[in-house]
Amino acid sequence: MLLLSKINKENAILKKDIIRKEYAKKRQELSTLQFKEASSKLIQNTIELIKKNHPECIHCFLPIESKDEINTALIIQYCWENNIKVVVPVSNFDDGTLKTAEFETHTKTKLTKHHIPEPIDPVWTKNDAIDLVITPLLAFDLKGYRVGYGKGFYDRFFASLPRGTKKVGISLFDPCEAIEDVNEHDIPLTHCVTPNKIYTF
Repeated sequence: MLLLSKINKENAILKKDIIRKEYAKKRQELSTLQFKEASSKLIQNTIELIKKNHPECIHCFLPIESKDEINTALIIQYCWENNIKVVVPVSNFDDGTLKTAEFETHTKTKLTKHHIPEPIDPVWTKNDAIDLVITPLLAFDLKGYRVGYGKGFYDRFFASLPRGTKKVGISLFDPCEAIEDVNEHDIPLTHCVTPNKIYTF
């Protein structure tokens, strides 16, 4: 399978906006078969990481189909079948924050104007109940810093979590060497899962 491992040597340290464009393009260029195979391995590895950490409550994103995000349905199904509580993010674009809502088998969702699936009638829950967060990203580096869509939602969310909460990215691609413009507001992941490996930081 042709997946992006690293940006070539001379471009190994890049700024977020360049990485964001590069990796979004790489994701779009994957064939349907490549995406399916990579997603399958990625989900298997993510479930293995969940098994090792024994969480009682997982915060998991619901994929934005228009951005070709990984379908997390099988991860959520595994959690339900193993009595792991699932909560999902609800975005507030006015202040750039995420709230947390329960997500159960009967929960109905709708697409927001930003094409994000969210519960129709959210039942809110506190962040201190979360043991592990599964977060989307476009790219990450060898220190665990991530590049998302540039709005800062997850960095603000990470800052609100208990110190011991596992912050897990899931990526179709291996890491780039480093992100040049990391700042004090960027909070690194504790793990990142790829189709080939689970990285721990």
